[in-house]
Amino acid sequence: MPSTVAIGRAATQHHPIIIDDQVWCPLCKEYTQPLKIKKAAKIADVSCKTIYRYIEEGKVYSVKIAGSTTRVCSGCLFKHNDEFSARK
Repeated sequence: MPSTVAIGRAATQHHPIIIDDQVWCPLCKEYTQPLKIKKAAKIADVSCKTIYRYIEEGKVYSVKIAGSTTRVCSGCLFKHNDEFSARK
């Protein structure tokens, strides 16, 4: 059984649950792969600034890893990106 560790501070001010390389996302209600901001922006074909806006608006869940590196939930990102694409 994988070990469970809580590290970093989440945007919602609680410790995220991390199992192996996946983080529990309270928005998606599942474990997802966290992505660095730059990679998330590339995948979603938006700017890093847009990813930070998504975080501020509560559209994607984010966690701080190792004190300063922000990661976003891939599930939220894909869900939000699909909704945006459907409106085009």
